[in-house]
Amino acid sequence: MREGFWIQSKTGSYRLVDDHARWIQRPENARGFELAEDVVQALGDLHWDFNGKGRRDILLLAMDQGLIRTRGHGPGAVTFEATLTIEETIKGSAKFMHLNCGPATRCTVSDLRRGETIIFTYGEAKPVIEAGDYRFLLPVWMRPTQFLPVRRPFVLLNNFDEMPGWSCWALPDDLDLNGLVAVLRRYAPQGSGWLALVDGRTWKLSPNCPPLTALQDLNPGLAERACPDCGWPCGGKAAPCQCQNSTICRGCGLPIFWPIPGRDFLTIHGEHLHAPLCCGYAHKCVHWPSVSVLPFDDLTRRGR
Repeated sequence: MREGFWIQSKTGSYRLVDDHARWIQRPENARGFELAEDVVQALGDLHWDFNGKGRRDILLLAMDQGLIRTRGHGPGAVTFEATLTIEETIKGSAKFMHLNCGPATRCTVSDLRRGETIIFTYGEAKPVIEAGDYRFLLPVWMRPTQFLPVRRPFVLLNNFDEMPGWSCWALPDDLDLNGLVAVLRRYAPQGSGWLALVDGRTWKLSPNCPPLTALQDLNPGLAERACPDCGWPCGGKAAPCQCQNSTICRGCGLPIFWPIPGRDFLTIHGEHLHAPLCCGYAHKCVHWPSVSVLPFDDLTRRGR
């Protein structure tokens, strides 16, 4: 489709257009975005051709003045193209995204000069964009290293007790491993997230799965095959427990790979055993500045 919007990155203002190149060639439209007169003249002098070099030259000249080209691609997908950096394009498009993108909108942001593109879902990126930390939307290897706002041990849970987003509670440092697990079994048995230990290990938490589920009560036979520390059933190197988890993301400090229960892993009556699988393709960094950091007594109050 040709219809879309031009966004002025400096102000966030935007205008609905028919064809991006033809629209910006019209002097009154270019002046409406406060482009310099020599640029207005240069745009008008370029020859428009459908999907050819002339049209591309018009688009690039307009983008070099700080304009961002955006358009929809079917339901739920929007592209943002500019010659600005990825960070500058997201910042300039933030107002447009807020007013026009839904939580499930798939946003593609491209820097045409440097050949860089990132893709994100607006609902997940919105807290980061509103916080102004645009670098966090870059690929993991390009993000700044984050510093955790809480000391170990702590528990990090997602959408716990009707609280939106991630929340973090510092845990008592005088408890041993079994004591920490007992605390979570009591106050957050359905919590999903991460348990960070003092010794540097970080365990994935899922409802009704080890180490929050007491295997001795659920399946005594399976409990004999579980790691005495993390509680995950372990069948050897092919089915590692969480204690062997050592690949840490530099962006958020959480493991990139972790064991997850397979489809037939431990039914409610214990009829099946499926060795843990290693998952890393779904890793999503936690944006720590957006995490709610709460005291331990808040967790105990909620779990009563």
